[in-house]
Amino acid sequence: MSNKSNKAFTKEEELLLQDFSRNVSTKSSALFYGNAFIVSAIPIWLFWRVHALEVSSSLAWFALVTAASTWLLALAYRNTKFQLKHRVAIRREDAVAREMARKLADDKKMSRKEKDERILWKKNEVADYEATTFSIFYNNALFLAIVILTSFYVLRSFTPTVYPLQ
Repeated sequence: MSNKSNKAFTKEEELLLQDFSRNVSTKSSALFYGNAFIVSAIPIWLFWRVHALEVSSSLAWFALVTAASTWLLALAYRNTKFQLKHRVAIRREDAVAREMARKLADDKKMSRKEKDERILWKKNEVADYEATTFSIFYNNALFLAIVILTSFYVLRSFTPTVYPLQ
């Protein structure tokens, strides 16, 4: 067995690997679950006000479905963000590199390696932000479209009878 296989990663390598992992930061996770809860609670208003379904008799079902929808939407946000982040990074690479090169051109004290690291960091930051916002937008639009279409067309002929959970 070679020594290379037992070698621990440097801090820089760990940061780089973290940027390309499926794990999201605590801040992103809180953002995902907060948005997912708000969007998952919208169908309660739809069924209560538009379809005149009594909320108090269906409260357990609404809570159960809202919790499941919240978890599934947050999972969808995370998966979509992971897929989009690399595509966004590739598309924004040139523009971010030009902008950062312009900003860092005047700094003569900074080495070329440090400038490249800052450019890479900025590319990652831009890709992360854009992938997060687009993931939330895309999944919210898809979820709400499915809820509305299902509500008005598929479930139109069903009666609003709810059996209590036991």
